[in-house]
Amino acid sequence: MDIRYLEYILALAETGNMTRAAKKLYVSQPTLSQFLTKQETELGTPLFQRSSGTYTLTPVGSLYAEYAKKVISLTESLEKDIKRVSNTSRIRVGTSASSALQMLSGILADFRKYYPKVELVLSADNLRSTSNLISSGELDLAFVTANSLEHYKGQSIELIKEEVVFAAPSSHPYCQKLRGSRKRSLNSQQLLEHFYKYPFILQLNGSCIRYLVEDFFDKQDFNPTIACSTSHAQSICDMVSSNIGVGFIPAGNEISTKQITFFSLEPKIYRIHSILYRKDLIMKPPHKYLIELAQAYMNTSWKQS
Repeated sequence: MDIRYLEYILALAETGNMTRAAKKLYVSQPTLSQFLTKQETELGTPLFQRSSGTYTLTPVGSLYAEYAKKVISLTESLEKDIKRVSNTSRIRVGTSASSALQMLSGILADFRKYYPKVELVLSADNLRSTSNLISSGELDLAFVTANSLEHYKGQSIELIKEEVVFAAPSSHPYCQKLRGSRKRSLNSQQLLEHFYKYPFILQLNGSCIRYLVEDFFDKQDFNPTIACSTSHAQSICDMVSSNIGVGFIPAGNEISTKQITFFSLEPKIYRIHSILYRKDLIMKPPHKYLIELAQAYMNTSWKQS
């Protein structure tokens, strides 16, 4: 956008001298003088007082200069935003949980309003594979649920922690004893004492909760009988309610049903909703905005749940 004529007036006001202003603007002195004469003629009033080759702004000239600065500033901002919106780029985004895909669906419309030319290339896999793709630079960002962020220091952002609970059929004798009890919790000794004979329905290998559960079993030196492995918390709930076995699910997937009794573990275990990013990633505005939207989404959804 052509704002050079506004810059002519500002340069002359700053230097107070026609020769120095022309030199600063890389234009000839006659060109600058002709422009000033034309501008003052169109306005019907002088912008400068001339005295011994020195140019001083008149009150009208001061007003003109004030608005010229505003116009230049707005024009520069406009050009930056036009460049931002029109810039076509791509962000490679990984996910390791269905909750991450749900979140992305919730924030994508807002992201595209601000960055309509930025393409998000999505891929879904388990935590192990997704973290490997981040390490190899094949993904820019990944929205994952992790059992720990210890291995991702300097390239991770914690969004929120979600408790993982134990689900058992309400028909189980131990659950029958607890009917009407508000506080339902299990420590590791109680869990193994009452449920060690039951088959377990677990998440797939490589998933966040599977890591947490295997660590729990390893500490107890317990080798469970596994009836089924699945990536869907709803499937685990369905199988538990059908008395097929017991399992572990995210607290956010608890369902209101008489067929299942949910226990909080002591000590509690959590999965961490988080963002991983490759170490050499230069965070540009689209990356930062996507992260901000994710943080806002998680904070809002957890407050409502």
